[in-house]
Amino acid sequence: MKEIYRKTSIAGFIGGTGLILFSILYYFIWYEGFSVNGDVLFEIGIVGVFSLGAGVYFKKAYEKLLYHPVVESEWDMENIGELNLKRVPSLLPKFVHVDHNGQPLFQIQPTKGQFRRNLLFFQLFEKGMMFPVDYDVSTMDGNVLATFRIKNNVKEYALTLKKPDGTVIGRYIQQLSKSAVKNRGTLYHSDDSVWRQLEAKNMAGDIDVTDEEGNRTASYRYGLFPYATLPAFQSTAHHEHIRFGAQISTEEKLAYVMIFFFWLDG
Repeated sequence: MKEIYRKTSIAGFIGGTGLILFSILYYFIWYEGFSVNGDVLFEIGIVGVFSLGAGVYFKKAYEKLLYHPVVESEWDMENIGELNLKRVPSLLPKFVHVDHNGQPLFQIQPTKGQFRRNLLFFQLFEKGMMFPVDYDVSTMDGNVLATFRIKNNVKEYALTLKKPDGTVIGRYIQQLSKSAVKNRGTLYHSDDSVWRQLEAKNMAGDIDVTDEEGNRTASYRYGLFPYATLPAFQSTAHHEHIRFGAQISTEEKLAYVMIFFFWLDG
C-alpha cells in the first residue's frame, strides 16, 4: 500500500498541475465570459485543485506507513487464506494482492512480449473487449505462478487459466445475457466437467461458493473489510476482500484469483 499511495500521490500532483496550467491557458486563449464558457474553466480548475489535494493527501499517507518486509520463503499460494487486490497507478493495468500490513505478496499484470499488451493503456480493452487479453499471476520478483486469458466474444466471457508451461487448469464461462444485473457463471475443470457454480447474491456482488459437501470454498462481501482500521487501509474507503476456504487447493485459489480479478471494476 505504501507504493500504491506513493504512485497515487505522484499521479495527483501531475494531473492537478497539468489541469491548472491548462486552466490558465484556457483563460487567456478561449475564455469569453463566465456566462458563455466560464463553466468549463471553473470545472477544469476545480478538478485540478482536487487532484493537487489528493496528491498531498496520499503523500502524507505513504509517509506515515511503516515498511514491513516480506520474506518470499515465508508464504506461498497454498498458505494464502484471503485476497485483497489493489490497483497500482500505472499506464498498463497492474494489481497486487496485499496482506493485512499492506505489503504486496503477488501481482497480476499483462503478459509481456505481446504487441496488444501496449493497447491495454485504454481501459476498454482490459477485460477482453475487441481481442483476447493475457495476464500473468506472479510473485513480486517476477516468478510466474499462472497465466490466464480473458476473451469477450459478444455473447459470453471466456476465462482460461493455465500453468506456466501452458497446461490448462480450468475455464470460467459467464454468459452476458445471464449476468447483466449480477455476476454469475460456471467454472470448469480442464476436461470440461463442472468445477464450481458461482452466482452473486445481489448487485453489490456478495457471494458464497461451496463445494459438493456444502463447505465454503470462497466468500466475498461488498463493504465488509476486516482491516479497515489498520494504518495501511485507512486512507482509502473502497476495498475488495475475498476469503478462501482452508480446504481448497492452490489451483482452485488461482481460479478464484482469475475470476475475482475479472469481476473488479478496476
